[in-house]
Amino acid sequence: MFCPRCATENELEKAYCRQCGLRLNDVRLALNGSTSESLDKLKSGSDLMNGGIATISIFMLAAVVISILGTTLGHPPLIAIAMLNALAGALIGLPLVIVGKRRVSQASRLLSGESTRSIESRKVQALDVEYESKTNPLPPPSVTDHTTLNLGNPRHLKRDDQHRSD
Repeated sequence: MFCPRCATENELEKAYCRQCGLRLNDVRLALNGSTSESLDKLKSGSDLMNGGIATISIFMLAAVVISILGTTLGHPPLIAIAMLNALAGALIGLPLVIVGKRRVSQASRLLSGESTRSIESRKVQALDVEYESKTNPLPPPSVTDHTTLNLGNPRHLKRDDQHRSD
């Protein structure tokens, strides 16, 4: 992929241009043709979330009004109806909010440039690390592990120590 600012060729997976530092996520989205799809998902997700929140709010407001009427009139069945109304609002509104949140997070992941390829590569790397830890349970030896094993007091230091003690 070529940078639109400086025309330097970059690898497709790079997030920034290696010459000028321009963010290349937008270019990658344009090349993939997923910009409009991501924006549509973002809009539909936010619409679903707003609809779910509005549904919950309306049902809860109606439940509060019905329960106030039930307590002021001394009519217990109205309080039970208010509870059912609140439950219905939650059952209708919460799935809308959850689906909307999922769509918004998918769209924001696409727009931020984190593609499914990078997610898959992270999964493969995690599996490689897990496999390596199972096949080789000990960590790799350090470079400095065996450097001090055979060090002793050199003869000239022993002589100096003897002279000092005298």
